[in-house]
Amino acid sequence: MADKKPDFSDVTSGSSSTAPTVAGTRSYTVVAGDSLSKIAKKLLGDSNRWKEIHQLNADTVKNPNLIHPGQVLKIPDK
Repeated sequence: MADKKPDFSDVTSGSSSTAPTVAGTRSYTVVAGDSLSKIAKKLLGDSNRWKEIHQLNADTVKNPNLIHPGQVLKIPDK
């Protein structure tokens, strides 16, 4: 008996997030090697704005030095 593999040829790619959106914010998914200061520099142009990111995510990021790949963060709009 041959194993049948599922056919996903009709599936289209997309993305979704269960992270709540907050007015004046966008979301960012953490990748390996990220830190709040690196994210702030990349997205906001100033690494010192990491505190703003931490404040927006204080409910899920207790320690700003411990973020994990795959974690979805709220980022303030410029």
